[in-house]
Amino acid sequence: MLNTARPIVLRTSWGMSRLRLMLLMLAGAAAMLLLAACGEVDDVTAISEDGSGVQTLAVTISESDMEDIDGGAKAVESVIEAKNPGLSYEGMTKDGTDTVFTLTLEFADAKDYAKKAQPVLAAGDLSKTAEVTFTPPSPPFSSGYTFTRNFTAKELTRWAVKALFDDGKLGSDSESDIDQALDAGDVTVEVEGTSLERTSTFGDDSAPEWTSAQSVGFDSVNVVTTGVEDPSADSYTRTLTYELKRETYLDAKDEFDAFFSEATPEGGDLTPAEETGTTWVLAFPAGTAEQVGTWTDAALATSESTFSVETSPNSEDPFAIDTRVVDSIECAVACGESGTLSQALQVPAGFTGGEVEDPEGTEEIALDGGPEPQVITKNITFSEASYAVTVNRDGGGSATMKLSLPAADDEVVTADNVTDFLGEGTERSESGDLVTYTRTAEADTSSDFSGALQKLGFEGVEGAPEVSVSERSDGDYSVSLAMGVNEKLMSKISAEGSWTIDGDGLRPIAVVEDQTGSAALGEEAVTVDGSHGVILNVTAERTGLGVGAIVGIVVLLAVVGLAIAAGVLGYLYRGRIKSLLGGSSPEGPGAV
Repeated sequence: MLNTARPIVLRTSWGMSRLRLMLLMLAGAAAMLLLAACGEVDDVTAISEDGSGVQTLAVTISESDMEDIDGGAKAVESVIEAKNPGLSYEGMTKDGTDTVFTLTLEFADAKDYAKKAQPVLAAGDLSKTAEVTFTPPSPPFSSGYTFTRNFTAKELTRWAVKALFDDGKLGSDSESDIDQALDAGDVTVEVEGTSLERTSTFGDDSAPEWTSAQSVGFDSVNVVTTGVEDPSADSYTRTLTYELKRETYLDAKDEFDAFFSEATPEGGDLTPAEETGTTWVLAFPAGTAEQVGTWTDAALATSESTFSVETSPNSEDPFAIDTRVVDSIECAVACGESGTLSQALQVPAGFTGGEVEDPEGTEEIALDGGPEPQVITKNITFSEASYAVTVNRDGGGSATMKLSLPAADDEVVTADNVTDFLGEGTERSESGDLVTYTRTAEADTSSDFSGALQKLGFEGVEGAPEVSVSERSDGDYSVSLAMGVNEKLMSKISAEGSWTIDGDGLRPIAVVEDQTGSAALGEEAVTVDGSHGVILNVTAERTGLGVGAIVGIVVLLAVVGLAIAAGVLGYLYRGRIKSLLGGSSPEGPGAV
């Protein structure tokens, strides 16, 4: 019995499942048909040349579709009037058997358009930020209009569909069906009665665009600005160099000539291209940072160009000054789709430190541009450097290092910071516009002298500076030196160095080895120019007495002098001395 009944149960269950499935499918299809045919919204946006305009939304619902809305047209109109978030309701009309509900959104410009659309989108539970742009012609670069908008007519009417859903008028219990209730109809954007062509659709990166523009632009624009080395003066000059194909210029010669004329500020200078040339040069007069930005707007058919310069000490290096430059320029119009914009600063040679071949020259610093400041670090360095070394026959001696910089730079760095950098014992002196810092080192022997030179800021080929003196068989001396400024000190020197090397009790008579290649032998000293280090071997002859010998002689003379003085006094007082020694009264010669 159990085995024969099982198939019957299975057939009955299968039949019930098929029936339920069919009912569910029919119900779903009915709901889809109901929502898929609710209506359609057409969109016409009419714009004036000044950017003002009106967007007209026409929601059309057919007679059959209206029957599926609980309450019909009156329910729809009631919702529009009660829940309208900012559109103007123009009323309900008939188009044959269809019902048309018309709403409008008037705006003064693109910003006003986006501002008024925002609450309408929010009322439909949309979180996007409304964005609208309207670009009018910009002769000679553009001959038409361009319009962009990142929201649709369906999104501007979503609030009405949602309100009908919330009131239970659509016969659906799924909120996801709201976006299926209206179909997108025709979309038209026109300016002064002329329709714009849609060139893009909704994408991840940009809003749809409608345009009638035909554009041309410069092949390249190079912008060079001077004056940033002294921001306190707030006086800058700017030069723009335009490259433009000759045929492009000739196609709109009058418009380009008018543009260049209007772009040249009072006091500025325009150098037009030669008869067959392609280069125009526009030089601004000296002006403030704000004026430079304003003039740049005119020179590139743009807006909101920004130029600013600020300086402050570097937080880590007192010898460095940070200059922050903002040079924000938009060249979308003047440069077109393929033109390039380059920006640079022209500054005095050596502005950022380093060796300067031509002190009167200039250098250029490329700028990235944009709203963020670009930091340019100016390294203040010593502009003169000289070293004097005196060697005695024991390998000891003395060294004097003099480093100078302009008084204006010294004021920025401050004497305290320079002294702290160079070390204890640094002396400061001023002469005209130059400030000189002097350090000295002394030692009697070669080993002590090497250590003293190292403290001064010198180093050897490997390790400490090397100074050695050895007597040769012929009575002359071999003097060797291997030393140079260490890396820390060298980083603050931009000028070439000069050396003077002489002797104490020694006179150089021949240069045996010179790895710098610039040593010159004089009557009393060897000089080396254009270097901050020396590797020398010099032959020297003995001259007179060294310091030690002179000191010994002075001491000996002092002793001898004392002995002679004692003898003279003994002779003069011999009688008294004799009486003191013998106990008798002094008498006769020598008695006092």
